[in-house]
Amino acid sequence: MKRNLQHIDEIRFLIIHIVLINHWNINLYLAHAPYDHKIFDIWFDLTSPCLAVLSGYLFFYRTKEDFHYIKKLKTRFHSLVVPYLFWTLSFFVVYIVVKDVYARIFHSTFWYAPEEALTFKNVILNIVNPPLVNFWYLQNLVLILPFNFVIYYLLKNRYVYIAFFLLVLACYSFDLADLYFQSRFLPYYLIGCFFGYNEKYLPKMPVSKLATALLIPAVIWVALATSFWKDNVFPFLEIKIGVVFFFLFSVYNILDSHQNSLVFKYLQKYKAYSFFLFAINMFLFSFVQRGLLKLGAERYLHYEAFLLFFLVGSVVAVIALAFGIASLLKRYCTRFYYTITGR
Repeated sequence: MKRNLQHIDEIRFLIIHIVLINHWNINLYLAHAPYDHKIFDIWFDLTSPCLAVLSGYLFFYRTKEDFHYIKKLKTRFHSLVVPYLFWTLSFFVVYIVVKDVYARIFHSTFWYAPEEALTFKNVILNIVNPPLVNFWYLQNLVLILPFNFVIYYLLKNRYVYIAFFLLVLACYSFDLADLYFQSRFLPYYLIGCFFGYNEKYLPKMPVSKLATALLIPAVIWVALATSFWKDNVFPFLEIKIGVVFFFLFSVYNILDSHQNSLVFKYLQKYKAYSFFLFAINMFLFSFVQRGLLKLGAERYLHYEAFLLFFLVGSVVAVIALAFGIASLLKRYCTRFYYTITGR
C-alpha cells in the first residue's frame, strides 16, 4: 500500500463494480430463467478478499506507536455497525412487504427465502444471517471488531503474528477447525492488518497503454481461472492469496499510471457512493431484473446477444438508480444519508 493511501478509495469503488458483475445473474438463477450458464456464469472470488485486505490495512494503519482502540471502535460503530443494522433491519421489513405484494400479483416468490413473520426472533435471526447475501462481508467485519484488540498485541511481535497467521491459514487449507469467519475474509483481513501496522505499501511501477492492454486480460483470466477453487484444499487458498495481491498491485499501478483516463475520473468523482452502491445493489437488481423478466424479457434470454444486453443494461440501470437515490438523499436528507453510509 502507498504510504499516503493514494487511490485506495478508487480501488475499493472499482472492486464494488466487480461485485455487481458477480451479482448480475443471481436473479436469473433464482427465477430459473432459460439462459446459457456456461457463458454467463461469471464469478470473481477476489472481491471480498480485496476488500478485507483494505479494511484490515485501514484499521491498523499507523498504530505501531499508539493504538487508540476505543476511538477506533467508536469510529467503526458509526461507520459500520449503525449502517449494518439499518440496512439489515430495513431490508427485513421491506422484503416482508415486497414478497407479499409480489406473490399476490405474480403468484410466485420474490426472493430466495420464504415469507417471514415480523417477530423479535426473526429480527435477531436476520441480523445474524442478513437477508441480502452480500452483507455476510459486513457481518464478518462487525464481528472481527472485538478481536482487533488481540490482533494488535499479536502484531507487536512479528514472528508470533506470522505463526498465528499460518495456523489460521492451516485451519482453512486443511479444514482443521471451524473459525466461523469465512475463508474469503479472515486470512486476507489478517494480511491487511499486518501491512497496515507495519505501514507496508504496494510497489509503484509505471504502466504504459500497451502494458495496460495486456495486463487487464491477464488479470481477468487469472481471477476467473482461480475463482471456483475450494479454499479447504491445499494449496488453493495460498495461490488465491497471491492472485488477490497480483490484482491489487495491477489495479493500483494501472490507475496510478492513467489518472487522466475516463475510468479513473469516473471512480474519483463517484467514489463517495461506494458504500451505498454496495448496500443497495442486490435490492435494485431484484427490482430491475425481475420487473424486466415479467415484462417479457425472459422469452428472449436464449439469444446470447440479448442476454448480454440484458445483463449489462441491468448493471448500468442499477448503478444509475443507486447514484440517483444517493444524490437525492444526500441533498434533501443529508444527516440521514451520512448515517446510513457511515460517513
